[in-house]
Amino acid sequence: MRNKQKHRGSCLCGAVRFSFTGTLDDAYFCHCVQCRKNYGMHGAFVGVARDALVIGKTKTLRTYKSSRSTARTFCETCGSPILWDRKGYENIYVCLGLLDGSVTVPKVTNIHTKDKGAYYDLG
Repeated sequence: MRNKQKHRGSCLCGAVRFSFTGTLDDAYFCHCVQCRKNYGMHGAFVGVARDALVIGKTKTLRTYKSSRSTARTFCETCGSPILWDRKGYENIYVCLGLLDGSVTVPKVTNIHTKDKGAYYDLG
């Protein structure tokens, strides 16, 4: 069993800061059209238990409902995507690139690969 660690992260401008305590689960690289349009590439996320996530500053947080069941949260100042949240899912998904320090995850799972852009390989 892996040790639970405190993880911290922030948006590009630092206006949004968050933390959570827990083990980092597998990461998901989502290649769907919505993620590609939102991030300019695939989305990279790690699941966090809803009750473990603490957002320290919320003044610049904005949420865009991208479908009936999915909301994407971002910083209105710098535009950094912060969270991906889907109704009915146990976890909330934090953008992996926002975590501070050197982050390793057990495994990366690529999802919605049939929608991936032709300009990159999955390797």
